[in-house]
Amino acid sequence: MVPVEHEAAYVRCLEAWRSAGLLQDTGPQPAAPAAATATAQKSRARLAVDRPVLVIMSSPGCGYCRHLRADLEANREALARLDASALLLGDSSPGDGSPTVWGARLDPDRLTELAEACADVATLGTPSAVLLTPGGSPRTMRGFDAVTAALVELGGGDPGRTVCEVPTSCSVTLSAGPVDALVTAHVRGRTLGIAARGPEPVRVAGLAAEELAQARSRGTGYVPVTLRVERPRNVWLIFRGGELVARSRNAEEALSLLRRTVAGFGPPEAHQSQLLCGALVHDERRAVLFPRSWLSYFVERSTLLARSGWRPCPDPFALLEADLDGTPVLVHPSPAGIPQRTPVTGVLTQPPDHPRPAAHARGRALAAIVNWLTRPVSPQQLRTTYALLAALPVHLGTREESLTFLTAPPAVA
Repeated sequence: MVPVEHEAAYVRCLEAWRSAGLLQDTGPQPAAPAAATATAQKSRARLAVDRPVLVIMSSPGCGYCRHLRADLEANREALARLDASALLLGDSSPGDGSPTVWGARLDPDRLTELAEACADVATLGTPSAVLLTPGGSPRTMRGFDAVTAALVELGGGDPGRTVCEVPTSCSVTLSAGPVDALVTAHVRGRTLGIAARGPEPVRVAGLAAEELAQARSRGTGYVPVTLRVERPRNVWLIFRGGELVARSRNAEEALSLLRRTVAGFGPPEAHQSQLLCGALVHDERRAVLFPRSWLSYFVERSTLLARSGWRPCPDPFALLEADLDGTPVLVHPSPAGIPQRTPVTGVLTQPPDHPRPAAHARGRALAAIVNWLTRPVSPQQLRTTYALLAALPVHLGTREESLTFLTAPPAVA
């Protein structure tokens, strides 16, 4: 999403691309007349509030909006303790399209006034919002991350230290169900939300947060849901957004996996490369990397992989650093503060969509793998990561072919 203050520059950039023939079917989007927008802004400026109010514009067909509503519901207890209100407009969940309020109550007449004064903000796209504060000027924002940051600030938190990941179609579907508790975990200066459904998952989520923060923290302020713990029947499942990151048959192992997953959200060290990808670790202390989008597939087939000595790593990122001899090792964050280190011996990745000359295939594959680095990233980090991975074998294939490659019996001489 483009910040409102950069809208004009964004439009100029689009027009330049369009004139160069780089954009198709992207004609100018209808915008509210300037006079109408100015009138609405003056109307908002005249609004007087006695406590902070965040007016959020939503729409029924917006996946980001549905995920945002799920986060608001998960934070209902935390928002109820604030002397502030979050007002959601344009949402179809109530059934009759009526506004939904979290936090301090708003009178019906006040709801109507706020809805009318902020209606034009929906033309920016959804979700978008206006923050009204006592004695302050209205502040407009748009996009899931910007609206979430405003909610975090409303709860007294620091958006820069709060984990907020962009929703996906899978995470929107998964987040639709209610949760029984939202636990806040603090990891080396960062905060993330763990939603739990069911008494035992609530207990396990609380224990995982205690281990890292030395104190259980529930409902301290608004925090978006990053991890989710469930126990359908006798299987423990840990989700990150819409992906399944771990599964277990017992509570003790589930707690260990969750603690390790949460610990991995801490910031990397300066000498480490943080990649948004998955990893499989072998019993013989070696690891291979693979595209993050394959993680759920491998976790669901963890029993088959285990027969060949492989297990999916629950870490949210792959942290790489150079060993004494310069070879790459995978660093596994630990709640106890003593990370484990596993040598990386290869990379699995998807072949290119279009065939490339053999002479360039490896270079292009390595470039795509280095692109797994989390952003922002400096040129020096790019060079360092490329040097770490340059000598590794790269196996090109689909996830199904990679599974066969990993689980095939060793060739008999």
